[in-house]
Order: sequence, then C-alpha cells, then structure tokens
Amino acid sequence: MSSVLTFFHNGGIMMYPLLVCSVLLIAVIIERAITLRKQSADGDDLLDEVKITLGGKSQDSIPQAITLCERTRSALGAMFSRGLRNASRPADAIEMAMEQEAANSEPILSANLPVIRTIVNIAPLLGLLGTIAGMIQAFRVASQAGLSNPTQILAGISEALISTATGISLAVIGFVAHNYFANQSKRIVDDMEYYGAELVNLLTGRID
Repeated sequence: MSSVLTFFHNGGIMMYPLLVCSVLLIAVIIERAITLRKQSADGDDLLDEVKITLGGKSQDSIPQAITLCERTRSALGAMFSRGLRNASRPADAIEMAMEQEAANSEPILSANLPVIRTIVNIAPLLGLLGTIAGMIQAFRVASQAGLSNPTQILAGISEALISTATGISLAVIGFVAHNYFANQSKRIVDDMEYYGAELVNLLTGRID
C-alpha cells in the first residue's frame, strides 16, 4: 500500500484528476457490465419458449407468453412482451409497437459510453500536463543548482513519466472497455431486430 501511495505522490499534482478519472472509469465499467448482462438474453431460447407457450396460438396463451418474456427482465424480453400485447393487430402495427420498445431500450444500452469515451480522450492530456509540470520542475532545478544536484532533476523527470504512464494506461483500459461495451450493445440491438422479425412472422402466421 505504501508503494502505491509513494507512486501516486511521485506523480505530481496531475495524479489527482487522473485518480478521479480512474475511479469514475471503474464505476462506469462495473455499471455497464451489470446492466448489459441484465439486458441480454438468448434469443433462440426465448423464441422457442414463446413458441411452446403459444402452442396452438390460442389467445389464452398470450398472457402466459407475456409473463414469460417479462420474467427475463431483458431488452429482448420487453420487446417480445410489447409485440405479444399487440398480437391481434396487423403485422405493421406489431412491428411499430416493437420498434418503439426497442427505441426505448437503446438509451439504456448506450448509457455512460460517452463518459468512457471522454476519459479516453482527456486522460492522456492530463498525463501530458503532468509531463510538462515535471519537466518544468526538472529544468528549474537544473537552472538553479546546475547539474550538481541530479537527484532533484531526476525526481522531476520521474514525475513526468509517472503521470504520462498513468494517463496512457487509463486511456488504453477505457478504449478497450468502450469497444467491448459498444459491441455488446450492438449485438443486443441486432438480436432485437432479428428475433423481433421472427416473432412478427410467428404471430402473423407467415411462418410456423
């Protein structure tokens, strides 16, 4: 623990905003991982369960299928539930209702991704500011004491390198996390489009 504090202290004043960025990044990563895991569902399994529940397409089985979809607490389940509530209407009306529900889910799927992107953009800049501050200190010591006091000069250079390394590390972690969660969100949206069309076909009798 002391080595971590020493590392942080040696990084200079810009380590404080970088610390805020790191805490915020970790919090957003945890939030996105939990949210996207809840919002995801196996489309094949859910569609098969809906088919089994509907059975002979009796209207009495629709409430059971709606309950089944809502129990998943996922974006796909919510869209299926909306479609099933409009099962007695024409195909266009079912599709419109499901598209509206999908549109309601998209902000949840993409929430906080701009925060990660912002951290990715500013973390290297904060590290660069730390680099400049450290080099200024090193050159000030060199101008006052000459090269007879290399310890303080090296301390300034060390401060510059620590803040730069921290900023770049945060940017790399944030970049990987952003791409991963963006791909997860896109996969869920793609599943909603595909399985939504499958459900419409099933409800309208275009396929069995």
